[in-house]
Amino acid sequence: MPVELHLATTTDGRPQGPSNPMYDPAPGIDRPARPGPVPDPEVFCGWVGDTVRDLDPTTEADPVGVLVNLLSAAGAAIGPGPFLWIGNDRHPALIWALTVGATAAGRKGAATNTAKRLFKAAVPDFIGCNTRSGLSSGEGLIEMVRDGDGDKDPGVVDKRLWVVESEYGVTMARGRREGSSLSGILRQAWNGEDLGVMNREALHATAPHIAVIGHISPRELRAKMQDAEMAGGTYNRFLPVFVHRNLLDPDGEGAPDALIDNLATAWKTVLTDARRVGEVRLDPDAAQLWRAEVYPALCGDESDEGPIAEFTARAAPYAKRAAMVYALLDHTDRIREDHLRAAWALVRYARASAAHILGPTAAASTGDPHLDKLLNAVKTAGPAGMTQSQVQVLLKRLNATQRADITARLCQLPGFAAAQLSTGGRHQTTYLYAPPD
Repeated sequence: MPVELHLATTTDGRPQGPSNPMYDPAPGIDRPARPGPVPDPEVFCGWVGDTVRDLDPTTEADPVGVLVNLLSAAGAAIGPGPFLWIGNDRHPALIWALTVGATAAGRKGAATNTAKRLFKAAVPDFIGCNTRSGLSSGEGLIEMVRDGDGDKDPGVVDKRLWVVESEYGVTMARGRREGSSLSGILRQAWNGEDLGVMNREALHATAPHIAVIGHISPRELRAKMQDAEMAGGTYNRFLPVFVHRNLLDPDGEGAPDALIDNLATAWKTVLTDARRVGEVRLDPDAAQLWRAEVYPALCGDESDEGPIAEFTARAAPYAKRAAMVYALLDHTDRIREDHLRAAWALVRYARASAAHILGPTAAASTGDPHLDKLLNAVKTAGPAGMTQSQVQVLLKRLNATQRADITARLCQLPGFAAAQLSTGGRHQTTYLYAPPD
């Protein structure tokens, strides 16, 4: 995905680009300096964009934070009826996002609470019964949407679930515990697959419909993220979204009740109508845009390595998923060009957010310091490479099993290989690097 960052700045140091009313300085609006990327105004498309604009003056939250919360909550509330095909994969209207911002300045909770207040007025039963927090295990998640077991347990009839984790760093730590099934179950849930674990309880959940919003600080995300977990595909189910307080409003009283009530009435109709939709398709103009511009751009970075590429590996399906939700919220089962452009802009912003959050060296890093150490050493060794004995000395703090895992992962990277070479009369495994063509 191309990263579109506004490099020029205004006289007060703020990013400068196309007119962006919800981020540009304006008379009477006190906007703090923004330390990260700015989303393209195209993301605020259609009905959901209008809603963000209406709510923007009433909260200090980042508009793009409010947007992704609304998209995620809407997809969960709409349910499993609407879907689109990407190849032979059936994709539900589910948007998962990690809103990443500083503990105080990010206003992550303010963005979620803005969306929650609106949805509580529009679909109170959904917010009351289908919104949860406290992810701790795969079994616990299945329990929330479990199938029945005859008369003993009627199970859960409504399999819609919107999970809001205000401390996603804790969830990440739980997923890393030995024997934890949480990461694997989350991956299945994003895919819309049936859930199950093979234990004595034999928990099952058929046709779950689960969306997740997580809050985390950049420092905590960088500290807790491990390459092995990312390569497993858990985190590329999430759109990383940088958020920052967009308004200083010391006397803020939130949105007037009349505004919430008016928006809620319309949202209730929108969500009810969307639940009746089945298959969603691109209209001809959107299909042409997808083939000519969007898909080639989103697939252009597949040779990239490192945490940023891992974090955004599902860019192409996410563009279509997000476009589907934009379309559903505009009362249509056809994705128009403006919906696809909005989704494309959102995915680009996620890529820019990942680059900002993970830092300037992330693209050249695997995310694992031991693998990075070995990678650089093998490159530096030149044509002679590094023998197994030299690797043992280099990674002497690791045991044999850990070293074997690191060398196996090294050989999976482009340009690296293991060979049996003669060294002093006997053959020894040697690790070599040849730059890919």
